[in-house]
Amino acid sequence: MGTPLEWRWSFVRLIADAVDDRNLVIASRTWFCLYLFEHQLSYGTGRPAVLKDDESIKDCRYLLNHPLVIEDDMRLVSTVELIAIRERVHNAMAPFEGPVKPDHFEELKRADVDFKKWYETWDEAFSRKYENAAFYRQSLQVQQLHAELFHNATALRGIIGPDDVQKMPPAQRELAIRSIEIAHRGLDITVNSASYRKGMTYAVHYTHATATFTASFLLRLARLFPNDCDMDEIRSQVERLANLMAEIPGKRYALTLQLMLKKSKKRKSNSTSRSPKVSREPQRSLSMAVDHAHSSHPPSATTSQHRTTESFPAPYDMPYALPEGSLHNAHVVVNPMPQPYLHLPHPNFPETEHILRGLEQSPGELPVWISDQSLGGQSFSQHGMDAFIIPTEFIPTTPQIW
Repeated sequence: MGTPLEWRWSFVRLIADAVDDRNLVIASRTWFCLYLFEHQLSYGTGRPAVLKDDESIKDCRYLLNHPLVIEDDMRLVSTVELIAIRERVHNAMAPFEGPVKPDHFEELKRADVDFKKWYETWDEAFSRKYENAAFYRQSLQVQQLHAELFHNATALRGIIGPDDVQKMPPAQRELAIRSIEIAHRGLDITVNSASYRKGMTYAVHYTHATATFTASFLLRLARLFPNDCDMDEIRSQVERLANLMAEIPGKRYALTLQLMLKKSKKRKSNSTSRSPKVSREPQRSLSMAVDHAHSSHPPSATTSQHRTTESFPAPYDMPYALPEGSLHNAHVVVNPMPQPYLHLPHPNFPETEHILRGLEQSPGELPVWISDQSLGGQSFSQHGMDAFIIPTEFIPTTPQIW
């Protein structure tokens, strides 16, 4: 039985062990978050990641067996495991300068298998607690699709314009068509799922950036491969995402997509006009365009407050997984049942027209982030997803109230 003194010391040791365990769990959770955010920053900006896949994150899922585990730990651990796969793929695809090698396409095929296995494993785990249309399960699939699309983009970096499309090897062309399907599926969940749309309101900027990248890359692929997709359907999807970003609010992302859509629609209405040249360089002076955008007088308050309306299907909870091959020619009716239509405000930032006019009147070639004729070239390798998003100097400063 032991003496009262022995009981007391046993209790003290139990408390000390509990405190040590709690500190260890907190430290592990913090380290996993740092590893995750550091790699997301790397993919977003193009700079090399500092933290590596090593013993510090190996077997990270054992955290889920601890009594002090919390609900969000499963989401954290699953994402850490995905980032570890992505780090391996990213390293195998390096360096990102020069022509794409045949073994890169083989690496991407292996990566797709690993990404699908990751998704199936964790979706099965999440399915024990969440229904099909739950945000967590749909987020898993969006993460998988974005990982595939991002790394596919590194192998499509040499496609600058239509001339390059004609010279593509079969493996690269197959990858491009596959990427249209991947982007379409990811965007479909983002704009059509009620639970995911709601989750976007509280998402971190990286999630908003990945959605914008997906829509931007899809527009570019559609421009270069018009016979393999439905351009009107894609424009509609991108426009819905731009509306969602404006509602969140995510002005930088909404503005990026609105500018690309305006450029695309102008080309459609004047198909006989000559397409503008696209810059092959990642950086160039944009001062004239910025000055023009900032010096232009915005419409009157009455005009700026006016909102046009557009009808589109109401958000709905769609199945978390679409059947493979269901997006033939990138056109699919996700929900065949008739849906009620809502008249929602269509955000239209007054500065979009001024920015676009300033860019078109500036000498030289259009920057990569607004052109849908390029898949990014070296700018994507050097700047990551940031290469496809409008630079911050174009965003008007918001007055501070303090």
